[in-house]
Amino acid sequence: MRKIIITMGLMALCLALSACNDSSTTNTGTTRTTDVVVESFANDSRAVLSDYTLAAALEPHCEPSEVFDAEIPEAYLVYRRSEPSPTRLVVFAHGIGHDAGESWVPHMRRQIFAAAGLQNQPGSVVFLSTNYRDNGGFPTLHGAHDTIAATLTVLQRFPTIETVYLMGVSMGGAVSGTAIAESIDLTSGGRFKDVKEPLFDYWLTVEGVSNIVETYAEAQAAFQAVNNGTAKQAIDGMERDNGGSPAECPFAYQRRSPMFHAATMKAGGLRAATVIHPVNDGLVPHNQGRQMASALTTALIPTQFYTVTRVHPWQDSGSTGTGTLQVGAVDPYLNLAGHASEKDPIHPVMVTAFQQLMKMLDGSYNETVPYFECIIDPEIPSDSCQVDQFQLPE
Repeated sequence: MRKIIITMGLMALCLALSACNDSSTTNTGTTRTTDVVVESFANDSRAVLSDYTLAAALEPHCEPSEVFDAEIPEAYLVYRRSEPSPTRLVVFAHGIGHDAGESWVPHMRRQIFAAAGLQNQPGSVVFLSTNYRDNGGFPTLHGAHDTIAATLTVLQRFPTIETVYLMGVSMGGAVSGTAIAESIDLTSGGRFKDVKEPLFDYWLTVEGVSNIVETYAEAQAAFQAVNNGTAKQAIDGMERDNGGSPAECPFAYQRRSPMFHAATMKAGGLRAATVIHPVNDGLVPHNQGRQMASALTTALIPTQFYTVTRVHPWQDSGSTGTGTLQVGAVDPYLNLAGHASEKDPIHPVMVTAFQQLMKMLDGSYNETVPYFECIIDPEIPSDSCQVDQFQLPE
């Protein structure tokens, strides 16, 4: 059974706003927007994954904290009542400090309307996003397992799904990449024995963490230099999820760093990947995107790498590297693209991600190219990236 999970999509803002204003909520956790249903469910990943054998920690002293294990996070599903047999699933993995309901339900509402207007393959899409255990921390492995569990739950509910697209933003890049590797390594049985393998077919990582050892070091530096609260939140969260620091638990951090698992993704059947990263990212530096793209390409996974260089003069750059270095006063003059808020539907990073998702959904994404790199800039014509026209020689 083929299943496609699609992780990101772009939708017309006017349609989204009108849809959000025409809704009603039932007492069962379901919101109906005309034909569109927004539904929440308890994502009990421990129960869902009880049919699987999960890989044990290589370092016995580095088990993840059990403080949050009893949590049952909320997951959110957006689908159309008029499409009871969808064939595609898009899964979004959120970043640090975000809530799936607040940050991703608005995106999913927009994307389901955008998908309906696709030229070649309209509609027939379900959208999913879940919170994680220890949602306010940095739960890379917990989040990966929660993402797998939510995906399995939706695939069981909609057995007609054939293809799965997964998209992760910021910390969600590490969560989603780890989910791909962990899902391939699972030994399955029980009620999910008929679920197709691999679980995820396509991957988009957007300003995503690919090496959490580096992220840990950067967070330590930011916290020590300017007492950055988000950095401290990330440090504490990583130590809870990994069972200690990188010095104490090196293999645990490697397990949660997708750049080390591209070969596993290839062996498991990942068909193609897109990496999108802003050049002046102050939270997840641009080099993490390049490292991920290089690893994927080396593993022979068709990869497209998009560097977002600048924003429009009227736009907020996002969290910039220049700002992190305490020289953010130059940002309005440089207009260099920083780390986008994943809630922002018009930041060039998020716009690019949704555009690539829509191309995947519409069947116009060129997955025959081994590697292609493009620059996204408001002063560069949108058709300057010729990846769609690129053909390998016969």
